[in-house]
Amino acid sequence: MITNREEVLENAFKVFIKMNYEKASFTEIAKACGLTRTGIIHYYPCKQDLFVAVIDKFIFHLHHPGNKFSTSESTLAEFIERYIEGVTISMKKLTTLISDGDNLHDCSPNFYYFHFFSQVRMYYPNVRQKIIQYYQNDYDLWIEVIQRAKANKEIRADIDIKKAATIFRQMYFGLSYEQSFLNGLDIEELADNFRYIYSLLKA
Repeated sequence: MITNREEVLENAFKVFIKMNYEKASFTEIAKACGLTRTGIIHYYPCKQDLFVAVIDKFIFHLHHPGNKFSTSESTLAEFIERYIEGVTISMKKLTTLISDGDNLHDCSPNFYYFHFFSQVRMYYPNVRQKIIQYYQNDYDLWIEVIQRAKANKEIRADIDIKKAATIFRQMYFGLSYEQSFLNGLDIEELADNFRYIYSLLKA
């Protein structure tokens, strides 16, 4: 079986997300990739190197706003639709990878992904600053769009830009977290809530 670096990362991701970092051995990962232990080491000399590469690809790169959303001088209303579309695409990509028919206790793929986040905080070296930047990138994007909407009189002049950005962000993360314990994020509900928040801000 010929396996490239991208396939190694995808298969390692599937192993890490269903098992704790400590339990995910090189042997287990190699088996998932159809390689020998030596074959995995050819790409990544140690498990932590592989784990870092998986996190970079499936969290920090995948969820970087520049890779999901584009402001492109859009209105806030247009940006909301683009944001929902970006969330839909990334969620579909992740759930397709995670859904292997072996979901312990009927856990949704979204739940496994949130569990994966806790591993990042515990085992990714010097991750604190990276997480701060990860969140700030998304906040900055919302602030940019809302600020422009206020300047263009799309939304009311009395709107607090930072608080409005926080409301959108926390709606997304709160709903994602809550629903991960059941069937996973309901995109339609997220869209309805975003559009309702927008209606409250609109001029």
